[in-house]
Amino acid sequence: MSAAGDDKRCGTKRKAAGSGEAAPADVATLRQAIMAHLLTFPEAAALDARQLDEAADRIVRESDPSTATPTGEGMVRYDDKRISSAFNLDSWLELHAAEDLPPNGEFPPGWLDERRRMLDEEMRPEKRGEPNHSRFHLAKMRVDLLTKGYVEFPKPYVDYTPPFPVSERRQSKDIATEVVAG
Repeated sequence: MSAAGDDKRCGTKRKAAGSGEAAPADVATLRQAIMAHLLTFPEAAALDARQLDEAADRIVRESDPSTATPTGEGMVRYDDKRISSAFNLDSWLELHAAEDLPPNGEFPPGWLDERRRMLDEEMRPEKRGEPNHSRFHLAKMRVDLLTKGYVEFPKPYVDYTPPFPVSERRQSKDIATEVVAG
């Protein structure tokens, strides 16, 4: 579905033996699997059948390093393994929420693009420590796949480690003191 690093690609390219090009059957199988996954995204309801087909085609195209869009400067592109593991976690935790869809259930023109812009704004490093932020992270991944065919995040966001909360440090220190004194 995607590639990783500063324009380094690590997505799998499916080839016919010795041909250098993807075998049509492999591409069709890949496309079918991608379409099945896209249909599970709540945001996919904003697209018609033609737009969903185009989204699947973009993902197939982006999975081939020779046709993939170069990773933007200062961005980190998620590879297939990272995307898959995030979505496996998503299905385990069921992180979809009513906020992932328009309030009235109707998708006005441009809703998905507006949603993408809003989610891009949420991807600031300091937001990673907020409660329920993983929901925004996964929503951005879904929307990126639907609109761009790949997933990328700002490098500072990916590299950010939230500070250890002061209250937890204090509790740990108090516990250690009680054990020593105890």
